[in-house]
Amino acid sequence: MSELVQTPQEPNAAAPGAQAVSATEQKARRILIVTLVVFGLLMVGMIVLLVFLSINAYQATLAGTGPDPGAVVVSLLRDAAIILVAFETLLIGVLMVVLALQVQALVVLLRDEIRPMLQALNETAATVRGTTQFVSHNIVSPSIQAASFLAGVRRVLKEAVDLLRPGH
Repeated sequence: MSELVQTPQEPNAAAPGAQAVSATEQKARRILIVTLVVFGLLMVGMIVLLVFLSINAYQATLAGTGPDPGAVVVSLLRDAAIILVAFETLLIGVLMVVLALQVQALVVLLRDEIRPMLQALNETAATVRGTTQFVSHNIVSPSIQAASFLAGVRRVLKEAVDLLRPGH
């Protein structure tokens, strides 16, 4: 049984471009994680606030000094829903801005990276086309003409030899 031996890759052995991409990816992941943690903390804080306000409403009702606890809870839930919808609208707006920036980055990438590659490809195709025409005109055509001429000469000589034979 043979085992494959793998050598560990050094972190500095990667290409410089790959390190830049990985650093960018790590930064984006950190931002995403921080955003999700902040959003989660806000949600937990809102729920805790609702629970405390509901408890206070029930205690005030039991003491006889406050309004109906059901109405208080409903109004608290309504207010929380309004705040949540406002926060989601804000989040969607921020994400739309991020999306627009990403589309702009894609357009810049296409303009600055892909267009020069396509131009280089066009230049290469033109060079290949020119080389093909040169080879066809200066090598292939004269070779075909010479081969045709030699084939004709050979055929004429064969016919001449056949005519000079005594058997004919």
